[in-house]
Amino acid sequence: MFLRLFAITLLMPLVAVLGGCACPSSCRVPYTPSAPCPSEPTVAEGEAPDLAALQCEDCELLPLPVPTETFQLLDESTCQCNAATNANLANMIELERHWAKVVIECDSKNVRKNLCLDRDLLALHAYGIRNTAAASALETFYQLAGLEAHKFYLGQGIEETEQTLERVNQFRLKGISLPDGIDRSALVARLSELTDQQLQLDFLRIQLNGQLQKLVGCPLDENAFYWPNIEWTPNLKPLDVEVELADGLASRSDLRGLSLVIGNLEKPTLPIARGVLKLADSTIGSVEPIDGLMHTIRCFRCNQHEVPVRCRQLAMFYSETEKLATADIKSAVYKVTLQQQRVALAQDTVLELRKSLRELTETRDANDVTVFEISKLRGLVYEAESKLVEQIVALKVASVGLRKAQGTLPMECGMTLALCCEGPSTGDCMQTATNTCQKENAKCCK
Repeated sequence: MFLRLFAITLLMPLVAVLGGCACPSSCRVPYTPSAPCPSEPTVAEGEAPDLAALQCEDCELLPLPVPTETFQLLDESTCQCNAATNANLANMIELERHWAKVVIECDSKNVRKNLCLDRDLLALHAYGIRNTAAASALETFYQLAGLEAHKFYLGQGIEETEQTLERVNQFRLKGISLPDGIDRSALVARLSELTDQQLQLDFLRIQLNGQLQKLVGCPLDENAFYWPNIEWTPNLKPLDVEVELADGLASRSDLRGLSLVIGNLEKPTLPIARGVLKLADSTIGSVEPIDGLMHTIRCFRCNQHEVPVRCRQLAMFYSETEKLATADIKSAVYKVTLQQQRVALAQDTVLELRKSLRELTETRDANDVTVFEISKLRGLVYEAESKLVEQIVALKVASVGLRKAQGTLPMECGMTLALCCEGPSTGDCMQTATNTCQKENAKCCK
């Protein structure tokens, strides 16, 4: 019996070796597809193709969707608050917070500490997502408002160019020579350029309406169009950089979250601290004590050192985040200031051109001013007014960027956060910082 078992033991490896791999497809590295490089010689064609002649006689072009007589009215507040409320990811996080609450109510004290802190961090994260969603919706809203205004002035420019071209055609039919500087070919090219811009705006209108529908939580419909109800008066009131900075640093969810972790860090909440630190870099917070009784006995004193290490890391992370937030808010303030100046400049340009047009019209008979000169100047007025709209929209978008950097957009919709772990700081980080300052006689606590 022993010899038989010994023989089987020796034969099994031999049979496996001679029989080959049990899964032949996994025993060799597969080949990857490879295509040869094109190598057929040719020479360059002497003439460019006549693209204008390549027309399809039987093809009927499909028009882009355009609004009917009515739009769906949308105001700034509804756009902002609906987007913040209907942010899909933020609502998924709210469900995660609900599940954390369920677990908190039926588990141990240490688990409750972790989950309470985690639940507050989830709330702050959801708030940040709502802030971003509201900002995106408002930016799209203002861009759509600017597009509709730009389409109006563009239509005025097209109509003016068409009238000028019609006058030129009448002059040619009657055999009257055109005034200097009037070129029919240039007018045709200009009209084609303006019409092309109009087509692009029609397509952009479809895109912006679709983005708004998604952001405010409405069904997608390329045949439904919003009409932005917007207050066009630009806000040119100067901003106080330091006041805006102080307000922003107090309301930013990322700084509140880090303060929350620092203020509540104890040994039981170290898993939360490690997870937060990984936001700074994936390697930070990756070293954890090994589980098991033997490791606990041998490394008990060493493991006590993790709390001050994590406290120091969190303090460094907070400092860096605060610097980035400061730069973000100040940059947003200066961008608003820049746009205020550009709006004022565009306003002056429009007023000056309107004045010139009015004077030219009033003196047309006395100074023998041609209709073509008036038409040209009127076209410049339309372009300047369109540019003014563009600058006001950019100012409103910059203002949204500032409120986004400050993290106040959900707050403006009444969405405030009541965090269960926010309050007086009782965590080990506060004690560690105090002891360190006392021992080193440093100035960090002043």
